[in-house]
Amino acid sequence: MSTRRITNTSAMVLGIFAAALAVGCGAARDDQDESPEAGEIAEALELDNGGLEEADEAPMFASESLFTEAVDPETPVTDELESAPEVVQLSQKPDAAKIEVALMWGQIPGNLENKTPYNWSGKISISRGAMLVRRTIRFEDKGDQLLPRKSPREVAFTSVTLPHNDGLRLTVLDPDPLSKEPLVLTYENKTGIVYQAPIGDLVGGPESVPVDEAGNRFVGIAMAKPVDVCQFGMLGGKWLRVAPHRGRMIGVVTNPVGDPIGHVKGIWGQRKNGEQVFFGKYIDDQGHFRGIFAGKYGEGEYKGKWLHAAHEAGVLGGHYFDTPGPGGKFVGGWAETTCNLKVGPGAPPPPAPPAP
Repeated sequence: MSTRRITNTSAMVLGIFAAALAVGCGAARDDQDESPEAGEIAEALELDNGGLEEADEAPMFASESLFTEAVDPETPVTDELESAPEVVQLSQKPDAAKIEVALMWGQIPGNLENKTPYNWSGKISISRGAMLVRRTIRFEDKGDQLLPRKSPREVAFTSVTLPHNDGLRLTVLDPDPLSKEPLVLTYENKTGIVYQAPIGDLVGGPESVPVDEAGNRFVGIAMAKPVDVCQFGMLGGKWLRVAPHRGRMIGVVTNPVGDPIGHVKGIWGQRKNGEQVFFGKYIDDQGHFRGIFAGKYGEGEYKGKWLHAAHEAGVLGGHYFDTPGPGGKFVGGWAETTCNLKVGPGAPPPPAPPAP
């Protein structure tokens, strides 16, 4: 059984946040006095695969600035412990498990109105094995720094957030993945333990935990390397609301350690029958068509299929954070069907084609 420790919050706060993140399931769609863009999205939602064409595009859909603004800036890190004998030996252990982890903390979704800084300075630790830092996320000034590594099981840092979030991408090496004792990940700061859970709870995730009533939260997702050779990774970007129950999704698709390999651009919203669906066109970094992401969303979660030439190529899923203005975002994971990985909160069938 997983455990959680959350400071300065309560069941009431959790309920408030859950309600705030949910997009009113089953609420009637109001098409009156809407913008032309909202009307176009409404029409496209009623089409098979959202009306998206299975064709190549210009790289980044010829909208580089759009995608640059859609994702958090990241900086690759060379971890000094990667060459440490203990870590090298563990990485070469044939039965060790490699788990790619992305952690974010701060205002999620972003809130430009927030004027109160939150000090997240502390450390991430694991109960066994080793961690390597791959990337920092939004470490923007002197207040956001990685501290010298003292142990392969701990990563200490300073981090202060205002309207946005910070984060880390990590590689976790588990020397005994079949152990009855779970590998536990912990985040703690000067107030004590803020988050603690078996890292298996993050696999396929994400997990999203509010830490106060001001919109600050801790979000984590992990992808475990499958036994079979297959492709998998993470994705995330903007979940932009254009009108009530309708909007656009603009994001980046990455490999497990966070290197961008493609882009997704699409729509989400509520159909006339009340079904809440999303459709996104996925292209690689050269603009070649890779497939359609199609699925359903609700109550802060999305899940669906990766379709190519009318066949299922894989699955995807994660969390979305809907908010008025530019702050909405989504995070999650994807995997080829052959990986046989749990991705997101589940993997239901894609939306049924609209009735003729």
